[in-house]
Amino acid sequence: MSLDICPNCDSRDILVRSGGRLLPFFIKRVFAIEPPTIAAFLPRRFGAGFAGLIRNIPILSLLGQYRPLDCEILICATCDFVCPALNLPDSQLLGLYRDYRSASYNRERCEYEPSYRRVADSVGKLPAEHQARMAHVDRFLMNVPGIASIRDVLDFAGADGSFIPTELRRCHCTVYEVSDERPCRPEISKVSEITQLGMFDYIQVCHLLEHVRHPKQLMKSVIQHASPGALVYIEVPKEATEHRVEALRGGGETFLVHEHINLYTEASLSALVEAIGLTLLKMESRALDMGWCRATVLSAVAVNRHAGAFGDHIRVESKSPRRNRT
Repeated sequence: MSLDICPNCDSRDILVRSGGRLLPFFIKRVFAIEPPTIAAFLPRRFGAGFAGLIRNIPILSLLGQYRPLDCEILICATCDFVCPALNLPDSQLLGLYRDYRSASYNRERCEYEPSYRRVADSVGKLPAEHQARMAHVDRFLMNVPGIASIRDVLDFAGADGSFIPTELRRCHCTVYEVSDERPCRPEISKVSEITQLGMFDYIQVCHLLEHVRHPKQLMKSVIQHASPGALVYIEVPKEATEHRVEALRGGGETFLVHEHINLYTEASLSALVEAIGLTLLKMESRALDMGWCRATVLSAVAVNRHAGAFGDHIRVESKSPRRNRT
């Protein structure tokens, strides 16, 4: 079933057109079917003998490689958000992230996408990536009003919490994470049930929204745990520009769907912040050297507007206990 509204801003002013290609690992994990190969389209009379030729003659091995499948994409005319026009249930999409980034994940992904071997052992693991991302967020948040007043921090879906900004490690920090990963520091509390979360002065959602089917719906549940005046930091990969969105809209570009199913621009991230009732304070895109690639991240910090009037300094106040129930 196709989407009929933008899952980022709820606009119905959308364009659904061809232009997407589901990569083999996505097909295998999400739909639990074997992706096609060129050899699969050859006459059956070639049979096992042809399979033997593929193994023994290197040039023919290309015929045995898994191929993408075409799909339609949704492009929002209101916010320039781009995603596959597939209304997949969360239970189906979660298959893509089973054992995420583990040895078994990398092994299976390399089988279906051999080109992934070049980076499989580096993605998310190199010290250079951690240093680049930490330096970026520390600099980005440095002069944001209200940072000095923060006492309770939530890293939502933050794995081990290792990307909590340096300035905020003095706070009571909580990571919400459903995997078995343990916090990187013993003073970080871990919560695996969202109903166990209290209220927080600062919430960060980093490199998550590009993976989820309904980002607005997810963020609305996240900010239920934002105190009045709380700061919310969002970070996503910037894999689209206005020019690329226009090219996708006109059919001159292809969206290769792998683990990232959503493309964000400044317009789409701004629209999401507004749609969930926050006030945007600052936004920036920056190219970072991750050690294994050079990637551009898009960062935004917003305030929970229910704090009342905003001045030059945002006062963070909450009637809830300062310590969160975990």
